[in-house]
Amino acid sequence: MTKLTKIFYGLPYLISVSAATVLVWTMGWENYGIPIVLTLMFVEFVVLKDAMPTIPLFMNALFMVSQTAWSFDSIPLFLYMTPVAIILGMVIHAIRFRVSLFHGAMLPGIIVMLAALALSTLNAGDTLGWDYAFYALIGLLYVVVYLFYTNSIKGDHVQYLVKMMFLLGLVVSVEVLIYYLRVEDVVYAIENKTINLGWGISNYVATYLILFVPMTFYYAKTAKVPLLFILLGIFEGIMLLFTVSRGGIIAFAGTFVLCVAYLTIQKNWWRTTLRFLGAFALLAGIAWLGKDLFVTLFDRFARLLLDDTGRIEIWLDGIAKFKAHPLFGNGIFARLDELGLFRMFHNTILHTLATFGIIGLIGLAMQVFVQFKWVLRKLTPESIFLGIALLGAHMHGMVDNIYYMPQFMILIVIILAVSENAYRPLETPKIA
Repeated sequence: MTKLTKIFYGLPYLISVSAATVLVWTMGWENYGIPIVLTLMFVEFVVLKDAMPTIPLFMNALFMVSQTAWSFDSIPLFLYMTPVAIILGMVIHAIRFRVSLFHGAMLPGIIVMLAALALSTLNAGDTLGWDYAFYALIGLLYVVVYLFYTNSIKGDHVQYLVKMMFLLGLVVSVEVLIYYLRVEDVVYAIENKTINLGWGISNYVATYLILFVPMTFYYAKTAKVPLLFILLGIFEGIMLLFTVSRGGIIAFAGTFVLCVAYLTIQKNWWRTTLRFLGAFALLAGIAWLGKDLFVTLFDRFARLLLDDTGRIEIWLDGIAKFKAHPLFGNGIFARLDELGLFRMFHNTILHTLATFGIIGLIGLAMQVFVQFKWVLRKLTPESIFLGIALLGAHMHGMVDNIYYMPQFMILIVIILAVSENAYRPLETPKIA
């Protein structure tokens, strides 16, 4: 590894990219920031034999977009640059370094799911068309990303992945905080769930935090100053509360319990307990100063617990669609709204059954099994917290749209790709 390429594996590189992300998002400079990031990403694809350093750029670029209210005439340059930088960069990388893209533990599950996708067209009826093909191609995006990174990452980068996800948790949390510091009426924003960070609304923000916050607790378990990371983890949890995402909050509650339980599995467990109590006491004092906000948040959440927000009706529709075509499902457009626009069923299992039938559910089960099998192949603190993050995302997927959403699938398959390369007994090639 040369001195130049070594830069891309250091903590300063990861911090710089994440700091730039917050700056670009805050100032609304995505028209400049994202093209720079995509250009650097393209260069790394071409130059580096190990594609791992492109992942922080890939992920951070998602959180730079501060608004998406574009007209056809005002579509920003980076939207055109994105497929060039990513797809062309991957193609050049694969050709230059002779990368075989047909190896990966999740490939059998992917093949079954692709077969289900093809067979579902038998029941898709008049929904087949160019729009159908477009959504099918979007579904193939995460397959391409998975196969590329599984075969282009060289060596054990689990620690690198954990550092990146920890920093991204801070990025998202800081953006949530800035959002609320900017709104004129925070109470109104909470009551009406107006949070929109540009790149994502309430539920999307919550999903990312569910995936990222366990990495903060990883450092609470392994760092020399655990109290700092406990405070950061609780801060991130509070920012997740302010997403006002009911499903996200419930899923995070489960992952939070698992994180705390694992933290206390040690000889001096009482020290961790005292640290948590101290951290909660400090943050409780801060919360008291802004008690009106937290009371409003609690009131809204209490109301939401008694309101299904239309989920039950959607789930019943999903069950009915599955019963109509149980084997192959009804196709991608199994659920359309009154305007004929594509909608999902807010539950990973029901969505799979309604769209791709039992065949699709088999493919889904194979994929999820492989994800946990490889992430937890070696029971280390890193793998356990990554496993908790994955579990939290899948739990959230029981009430919101997580699986099949490209922005979440990209991170999930990257976690799997990194784990496969870290735990598979292969000789590590030299990094160019």
